[in-house]
Amino acid sequence: MRKIIGIVLIGWTLSAAGADPRPLRDDVQVRHVLDVSRRTMRIAKDPRDNSLYTLTATGTIYRIRIKGEDERVGETIARGVRNAEGAWTWTQFRPAEGVPAGVPIDEIRAAAEAAATRATDPIEDQIHVLDTRNNRIITPPNKEVANLDDYGIAFPRAIYFDAEGALYVVLDVEAANASGEERIATSADHKLNDTQGFDIAADGTFYIGGNSGNKVINVVRGVRDGENIEWTTVARTERIPPGTKNHPHPAIVLRPDDLFVYVNSGSRTDHGELSEEGAFAGARELPLSSAIFRVPADGEDLLIPAAEEALQASGYLYADGFRNAFDMAFAANGDLFAADNGPDSDMADEVCWVRQGLHYGFPWRMGAMDTAQRFPDYDPAADLLLLTRSDARDRGLFYNDPTYPPPPVERFADPVLNLGPDADRYRDPSTGEVRDASDEGGAAYTFTPHSSPLGLVFDVEKVLAPEFRGDGFVLRIGGDCCNLINPFNDPDEDLIHMDLEKVGDNYQARMTRIVEGFSGPIDAEIIGNKIYVIEWSGGRGLWEITLPGSSATAVEEESSSVPDGYALAQNYPNPFNSNTTIAYEVGGEGLVELTVYNAAGQKIRDLVQDRLAAGHYEVQWDGRDDRGRAVASGTYIYQLTAGNYQESRSLTLLK
Repeated sequence: MRKIIGIVLIGWTLSAAGADPRPLRDDVQVRHVLDVSRRTMRIAKDPRDNSLYTLTATGTIYRIRIKGEDERVGETIARGVRNAEGAWTWTQFRPAEGVPAGVPIDEIRAAAEAAATRATDPIEDQIHVLDTRNNRIITPPNKEVANLDDYGIAFPRAIYFDAEGALYVVLDVEAANASGEERIATSADHKLNDTQGFDIAADGTFYIGGNSGNKVINVVRGVRDGENIEWTTVARTERIPPGTKNHPHPAIVLRPDDLFVYVNSGSRTDHGELSEEGAFAGARELPLSSAIFRVPADGEDLLIPAAEEALQASGYLYADGFRNAFDMAFAANGDLFAADNGPDSDMADEVCWVRQGLHYGFPWRMGAMDTAQRFPDYDPAADLLLLTRSDARDRGLFYNDPTYPPPPVERFADPVLNLGPDADRYRDPSTGEVRDASDEGGAAYTFTPHSSPLGLVFDVEKVLAPEFRGDGFVLRIGGDCCNLINPFNDPDEDLIHMDLEKVGDNYQARMTRIVEGFSGPIDAEIIGNKIYVIEWSGGRGLWEITLPGSSATAVEEESSSVPDGYALAQNYPNPFNSNTTIAYEVGGEGLVELTVYNAAGQKIRDLVQDRLAAGHYEVQWDGRDDRGRAVASGTYIYQLTAGNYQESRSLTLLK
C-alpha cells in the first residue's frame, strides 16, 4: 500500500511559450490554465467530482488544481502581536472588508509589492527573514519565530514590522489563486516507468497502461482509499519482440460500465515489411501486435498469450488490424472509436468504429487503400505515395516483396468516412498531386496523411449546443511529431469537431476545425461543455476550451400538465438582429428535430436533434449556421419534426 505524495507544484496562469491556440468560431473560448510537467502524456477525469488527473510518460500521476472564480481569494494579511512574555498572538484581516485602526496599510502594501522577505523588528533591532520555501519566519542563523501553523497564510509573499513591533505577513494573491499540480503517485508505486494509457473508473480507481523493459504490455489498477493507493496488475502480455518500426503505446479505455479495459498494442512494422534482425528475423506482425485487447477490469495477473491459437482461445483479442490505435473513446450511444496513425507512406490516418471480431486492415490495407508492397509487381521507384521523404523510405523498408502474405479475411472493416470540409487532403496515387477530397465532391478515409489523430472525446452527457450535442472531438498532433504532413499544406495541431452519422455498417462524419495553434496537442478530456487539452511541446500548456452549451431547456410552467400534443410557436423577437427564442411543445417522448432553412430550402442550422420527454421547451438561435458563420439578413424557415408531426414557421433576420 502506498501513501499519496502531497507535493504541490504551482503552474502560473501565463501564456505558454510557443503556443497560441485560437478559436475558429466566435462562440468558442480558449483559456490557458497552467503548464503541465515535462513529458505529460495523458489526462483523465475522476467521474465522482470531475477533478482532472494527468499521467507522464515516466509514470507520475498529478492531480490538477483549477481554481474557479468562487474559490479565488483576495488581499489577506496576518498580524502578529507579542505579549509581555514574548508570545505571539495572530489574527487575519482582509482590507476589502476593513482595515483595523493603527495598521499602516500603505507601507504593508509597498512591502508586498517589493516582495520584501526581510524586515527589522524596531523593538529589538533584530532582522527577521521569511523563507517562502517552507513558510518559516526566522531570526539568523536559524531561530524560528513563526510558521504556517501560527499565521495561517499558505502562500506568504512578504513580511513587515510596524513602529509598535507588530509583524505582518502578506498573502501572495497570485500564487494563492494559481492553478497547479499535486503529485499523487510515481513509478515507484505502480512499478511502471514507461506509461502510455490512463483512465479512471466511476469509483475513482486508476487504470494505467504501460510497458516493462522486456517488451511486455501491462495494465495496472490503483484502488484508492483515502490517502492510500493499492496497486495490482490486471493483465500483461507475453513478450512482444521488436521489429522494424515499433509502436509500444498501450492506450487504454474503460467500458462505460467499468467491467472491461480495452488495450492498444501497436504494430512492430511500418506497413508489414519483414524484420531482418533480432530473435524474430523474418517475421512481420505477430499475434500480439497491431491489435486491441479486452480484459476484465477486476482481473488480477491475467496473461495475454503470444501464440495465435492460445490468444484466440483466451477471448482477450477484441479487434485486429490497427497500426497504432493511440487513443480510444466511447461515444454517447456506447459505440467504441479508435484514432489510428497511418504509415510513413502518404496513406490516410484513420478514426475507426471498433467492433468485436472485425479486422481493420493493417498491414494489408490502410485508409481504405491497399498496401502496394503486398502485390508481386510492386516497384517502390514508381510509388508516388513515397514522394514524401520519410524514415521508412530512407531505411529501405519499401521494396519488392514477393513473400508478402495474403490477407487473413475477405473483407476488412473501413474507417470512418470524412465528408470534410477539413483535414481531408490526400495524394493522388496515379499523379502524385495533393488534392482536397471535399473540394472535389469526394470524401476521405479519414484524415490527411500524417495527421496523427489522438485526444478523442465525446459529449456523452449531451450537454452541448445542438450542433455539437453527442458529437466527438479529436486532436491532431501532426507536424509536431514529424514533418511528413507539411507537403499537404493542411493546417494541423488543432481540435476538430466530428459530426458523426451512422450509415449502414459504418459512420461518416463532417470534420470541422474549431481551434488551431496548439503546440503538440497530445490528449484531451471533456467535462460538461469544456474540453481540456494538454500539450507535449512548447510551454506544455493545459488549455480549457469552452464550447456553447445547450440552450434547449424545459420551460417551468405554472401548470405541471404535460402538453396534449405538439406545437411550434412564433419566434420572439421577430424580426431580430442577434438572438431569437423559439418555443415548442413535445407531446410524447421521442426524437425531436428543429431545423432552420433558407428560402431556397437549404439547411442552415440544426437547433435541436435529440430524444426529448414530453414537455414545454425553448431554444435560441443566434443567426449562425452549423459552421458558426453569421448568415445574411433575410427570411428563414424553421421546422419542427417529431414522429409524424411537422410544422414550419418563418422568421426574419435583420442586420
